[in-house]
Amino acid sequence: MKICMWNVRGANRNLFLSHAKEVIFNQNPDIFIFLETKDDGSRARETMIALKFSDFRVVRPVGTRGGIWMFWKKTVDMVLFYAENTYFHSLFHFKNLGKEGLVTAMHAPSSSKDEFSHWNSIRSNLPPKNTLWLVLGDMNEITSQFEKIGGRPFRVNQGKDMVNFMDDDRLVDLGFNGCPFTWTNARDGQNLIQERLDRALANSPWMEAYPHTMVHHLPRTFSDHSSLLISLSNISATGPFPFRCKEVWLSHPDFTNYFVSNWNPPNNSFLQGREEFLKSIPIWNYNIFGNLKKQKNELLSRIDGIQIALSKNYSRYLIDLEKNLIQNLNDILHKERLIWTQKSGMNWRKYGDYNTKYFHMIANIKKSRGKILTLKNSDDVWITDQTQLKDMSTTYFQKLFTTTRLHGNLYCNTHSTLPINHEEYNFLNSPISMEEVKNNLFAMSPIKAPGPDGI
Repeated sequence: MKICMWNVRGANRNLFLSHAKEVIFNQNPDIFIFLETKDDGSRARETMIALKFSDFRVVRPVGTRGGIWMFWKKTVDMVLFYAENTYFHSLFHFKNLGKEGLVTAMHAPSSSKDEFSHWNSIRSNLPPKNTLWLVLGDMNEITSQFEKIGGRPFRVNQGKDMVNFMDDDRLVDLGFNGCPFTWTNARDGQNLIQERLDRALANSPWMEAYPHTMVHHLPRTFSDHSSLLISLSNISATGPFPFRCKEVWLSHPDFTNYFVSNWNPPNNSFLQGREEFLKSIPIWNYNIFGNLKKQKNELLSRIDGIQIALSKNYSRYLIDLEKNLIQNLNDILHKERLIWTQKSGMNWRKYGDYNTKYFHMIANIKKSRGKILTLKNSDDVWITDQTQLKDMSTTYFQKLFTTTRLHGNLYCNTHSTLPINHEEYNFLNSPISMEEVKNNLFAMSPIKAPGPDGI
């Protein structure tokens, strides 16, 4: 399922249709939203037919500004449509995904007065709390200096209405792949300005339903804006995955004894113990630590059975058993929170009062943004095949960390070195103390690995 959004700066201009056809041929979107069409809808139907879509809706421009067209194919059903001058809400049923989702598209005004009323209007028409909600469009705002090159520097209070809207309605920026800027003034030299004005946002229910939602900034061609492609599903990553030591293992009462006995047997060196630990930990994790989801479902089933039994007859034994099982369930929920906090890359000691759903959403966003979807090979050809991408990455790092130079002469110019005094010399030659090692080790985050082995 794909949704495409493009600020075309006028749908009546020459070459618009040919460029739109090119985007559709390459990306095959199910829904295509055109912003700033500057058309009252008279050309919308014939354009829809030419682009081979099934139906359409139009938001008329105000004078010569604005205007939105939305086209969709038979792979989706439109359930509801509501529009204002600068935005629309459209509830879709995605047939191949079997779910409903609300899509909001907007072309935000650039003047501060109109901008304030625009965001207030959207806030007055918010969807119900658990609605799957995707917001996309030309926001006409940036959130930091990193989203801009050239022109006036970013102001602290810039874009505050959009940021407040995102915070109040718990929307997260979905990020992007491709060029970091979606708009340019197309000028030369120091007069060139580029900004990320177009973006896509989503709420927590949307991210739970479509955790692999990806946003691509397509190349600018016809308009001074890039078109945005939002893909609701993506290729799931396949193994092997790098090993990561899980902090939640420390909560198991047998982990310390297991760790010591496997890492430090009498005849093993430190590195041998490390290898033994890496070999055996997956088995321990599966057989001893167990599947938390399976354990949770078993506990819920037992608690449900006990509560049904207690509804018929009183039993002190069942009441005590129910308390113990609920405590065990709370322990598992805490472990799940630790796992998802670690995956999200956040410090649970600082954000521990947030619920697991929040960490789950952050981890999914982090995972989606970390995917490499395309690379350019040595022949300047873009590669998208997953197998070829893996081979290219492996080859690149093999060449990076190897050399064809087997012999060489090292030359050191002793006259260019800076002298050191006796105190500095003694400090550099002093033996490494256990206290120094401990201080540096404990200065690191407790769930971060100093090396690539995940330990």
